[in-house]
Amino acid sequence: NPMGHDAVDAKYRFQWTFPIVISPHDPKTLYVGSSVIFRSKNDGQSFEAISPDLTRHDPRTLGPSGGPITKDQTSVEYYATVFTIAESAVAPGVIWAGSDDGLVNVTRDNGKTWKNVTPKDIPEWSRISIIEPSHFAPGTAFVASNHFQMDDQKPYIYRTTDYGTTWQLVTDGIPASEFVRVVREDPVRRGLLYAGTERGVWISFNNGTTWQTMRRNLPIVPVHDLAVKEGDLVAATHGRSFWILDDLSALRQMSPEITTSASHLFKPRDVYRANFGGGGGTGAGGDHPTGQNPASGAVVYYWLKTPGQTVAMDFVDPAGKVIRSFTSVQDANVARDSVRADSIKTARADSLKKAGVKADSAVRTEARGEETVADDGPRRSPPPPRVSNKAGLNTFSWNLRYPDASTFENMILWAAGTQGPVAVPGTYTVRMRVNGALQTQSFRVLKDPRSNATQADLADQFAFLMKVQAEANKANDAVKLVRNVRSQLTDRSKRMPADKRAAFESSANALESQLAAAEREIYQVQNRSGQDPLNYPIRLNNKIAALAGVAASADARPTNQTLEVYRILSAQLETQLSKIRAALNQSLPALNRDLASASLPPIVESTAEVTTPGAPSGAGDTGDDNEENEGVRR
Repeated sequence: NPMGHDAVDAKYRFQWTFPIVISPHDPKTLYVGSSVIFRSKNDGQSFEAISPDLTRHDPRTLGPSGGPITKDQTSVEYYATVFTIAESAVAPGVIWAGSDDGLVNVTRDNGKTWKNVTPKDIPEWSRISIIEPSHFAPGTAFVASNHFQMDDQKPYIYRTTDYGTTWQLVTDGIPASEFVRVVREDPVRRGLLYAGTERGVWISFNNGTTWQTMRRNLPIVPVHDLAVKEGDLVAATHGRSFWILDDLSALRQMSPEITTSASHLFKPRDVYRANFGGGGGTGAGGDHPTGQNPASGAVVYYWLKTPGQTVAMDFVDPAGKVIRSFTSVQDANVARDSVRADSIKTARADSLKKAGVKADSAVRTEARGEETVADDGPRRSPPPPRVSNKAGLNTFSWNLRYPDASTFENMILWAAGTQGPVAVPGTYTVRMRVNGALQTQSFRVLKDPRSNATQADLADQFAFLMKVQAEANKANDAVKLVRNVRSQLTDRSKRMPADKRAAFESSANALESQLAAAEREIYQVQNRSGQDPLNYPIRLNNKIAALAGVAASADARPTNQTLEVYRILSAQLETQLSKIRAALNQSLPALNRDLASASLPPIVESTAEVTTPGAPSGAGDTGDDNEENEGVRR
């Protein structure tokens, strides 16, 4: 308590101290409010008074409150306290003070002289809740005050541009019944203001002249303070926790011209090369409520005047090469699965009706999740994110990853996955095409500040992960090649004339046997569920994918041990690939001559995936949903 320090003159009465403020120019300088302002230049070791009494000091408000049995103990019910202190960020020594009994004072000489600059039309006994000095002009400041304790619910926000000589009330747009507790200026865009009221958050793009609501999904709740932190807006509420509006970059760039244009691509803010674990959210089963982390990676904002337009988005590396491309057009597999799921639901509904079950009961059963269609079809790797194309402001998030490794339906991996590596720090470009019109913006990927890895370390790691992914592609493409050739052999055997079928099948079976042997070494073909790798040993493609997870588990260049395992696995894979190549080279020419003699199409080598009706489910399952395998990478 600074009031108890020996350096404080005894003439100052004991008073509840309220704000404790750190100078924006010196982290060791603190300001503390009482009836006067105290300053410490040594982290609170000692304090000195730098102002006279900056309150009304009305005896009617200084007596004890409470009763009749006991008095209040905290003193916060007393008036005559400096309620808010703020030093200008652009002019050291310009310090603003506001009291809880309605006075505004300012010093322009670091506390040597003070001037009462209280707005003339502010209601008597208003609480000066927050004073926000401008980040751009030393004479500009904003005051948020309230008068609700006198049964006045009106909002009061004042603006001055001349150190308080004149003030303007700037609350147009905020309801007359919604009093204000805080106003903050955006530190990047001049004239962009945020206000916290008794019911939410408001925004002004014209220095407070007009306001519009920015509550969105925020509950109707008193907002006592706001802070802009590293491009996010943080709201402190009374009773409903902290809320964060992620990424103000679009608001900082917004203009009337943009909202009237057909489309607009905003410049993304720079992004850290870090995983924030997007998702989460409030837990179930009585867990303590938790917030949802923002999406990891680069978040792109774009404006569309009309909905339903075709939007394509490319992310380009520093050398100008396209890394990933995304579109608003629905993925073909997703569309096919959706149609199939609808047909299955319709068939089930018809069968339920025949059994005497009402249709609405069937719908409720589906809604409860008691009957789903997920297990009726093949499991696939998740489709690429779809670019939204609704009218207004849209967002798209790129997770900074390069394309995934090759995969196939119903593939099961244990403690591994097929995700592509994360981009190294550098300057990247996003290109957006809306109905053919091209727009581009650049952004930087920054190194995780918590990491000690150098740019060279991360480049070496990335290069290694790309090599591992190339091996994973070879392995998984080999499985698809074997299955494609097997499917063709089966088809041609059925179509072969009867007098030639036995000889053809004999040669085809010999080739298929050689291919199947190599396939079994590359992939564990006995897997049918995510738990099967507990019983059947993992094979080469799983080991290679797991190696990528190990190498990517930290920001560091690959270890010697990792490089050695890569050498061993690559050699083992090459052995199996050579066996597949040798078998095809030896058998296919003769088989295709037999097919030509029967006027049938030849066997063509292809890695195109053959969809098998009734294929076992489980594609993309990583087998990491058990307690022993927590923390593994997908």
